[in-house]
Amino acid sequence: MSLLLKLWHSLPLQSRAVILKPVQRNARIYRWLMLRHADAIDQADGVDGCLPPAEMRYRVSSSPHADEFVRVGKTCATDIQSALLRIGRDLKSFTQILDFGCGCGRTLVHMKNLAPEAQFQGTDIDAKAIEWCTTNLPFATFRLSKEKPPIDYVGDTFDFIYVISVFTHLDEEYQFLWLEELRRIAKPGAILLVTVHGLDDNRGFVFEREYEKGLFPAWYQITHHSQEYIYSNFSKYFDVLDYLPRGMNAHQDVVLLQKRPA
Repeated sequence: MSLLLKLWHSLPLQSRAVILKPVQRNARIYRWLMLRHADAIDQADGVDGCLPPAEMRYRVSSSPHADEFVRVGKTCATDIQSALLRIGRDLKSFTQILDFGCGCGRTLVHMKNLAPEAQFQGTDIDAKAIEWCTTNLPFATFRLSKEKPPIDYVGDTFDFIYVISVFTHLDEEYQFLWLEELRRIAKPGAILLVTVHGLDDNRGFVFEREYEKGLFPAWYQITHHSQEYIYSNFSKYFDVLDYLPRGMNAHQDVVLLQKRPA
């Protein structure tokens, strides 16, 4: 692999882009070359040090492209604010904010200016991403999460928790475990924003194994929820305040929840 890497780096960027196309049928080789290509572009462009490496960007969105990573992060932060305004809340009204499933901070890095007085925390099961965030995003505090609860936060800690593209991947067992845990760490009356892949039919909950084998664990694949399912099942843990189809990056549906008073 080291010899292949040397040969790859010896090629001009345009030549690498041409080579990538015919190898797409081999997912592992294609991904490896694509990530090396993206890293080379980053170096050539002199990207900012706060941009995560291509491999981390790929794990978040299946794309290593820096411009797309930044654009989607900004859009998600703006969409969070817009969704909250629908229920009469503003990001500036919260003091303790958690990015649950923060990854390498794609959205979190754009949140600080929207709530400059808030204390931000982020958590994820990806140890490399948490390490990168801790080093590069000093305005927030980060903790490594386990696959299953509990998570290392005191109960009734956060008044706002947002969960982007996490419940879009969990199987039903993990979904309910984490809804219970999010309820535990949320303050009474706290707001939660969760994104889901919506369903246009009545299948309710659909969990599909779509990722390349070995890329993610079996319980983390592709999940779809119907709106009826959300109101029937998420309401066992929180009050469902609103449901916004395509409310996150014009792609995922947004569910606004509130923890019931003690």
